[in-house]
Amino acid sequence: MATKKGPEKAAVKRAASNAKRSQHIQTRKKSSDPKPNKIVNKAVKLTEGQEKFIWEKAEPVSATNSAIYRKDVAGAILKHSEYGLESEFGWVYALADPEGEQDDVNNVVALHWMNSKVKRKSKEAWTAVVTGARETREMYNYMKDTKIAGDALEKARKTVLFQPSVVEPKKINIEIRRAPSSKK
Repeated sequence: MATKKGPEKAAVKRAASNAKRSQHIQTRKKSSDPKPNKIVNKAVKLTEGQEKFIWEKAEPVSATNSAIYRKDVAGAILKHSEYGLESEFGWVYALADPEGEQDDVNNVVALHWMNSKVKRKSKEAWTAVVTGARETREMYNYMKDTKIAGDALEKARKTVLFQPSVVEPKKINIEIRRAPSSKK
């Protein structure tokens, strides 16, 4: 019988997976660990409808429930129930243009809490610190510097909802006719 040379394919795959896990952002390894810290964001004040709209602007993660999981512009995976938590899938509302209007819903995007702390300027390239991955059985975020184009946040801002609109009445030409008079 001939023996195989080199490592087993499954062992190589496990080793590659374990290498990624070392970078994996795990805030709680077991249920007895303390809960993640809460993030208080006083800069952005939104109504419930606006919050839902901003969540809907974030890109859905393929083959998952888009009401639960979304991705920010850097690819970091966000979980709806982890809003305002310093956790693996925690996220916050962040200003797309830090010098822009704070109460304009079109200037607010959903970002992973670690990516929201990165200093950035409007329309300039920046480096996000967290990105995400989805494999057949699991999703996870990990630390990886990712270059983000300056217009990526601008694209996330695009919307027609909540923008002021002017509705002009339709002009209709109406000719009033007189009823024919009957002469007998």
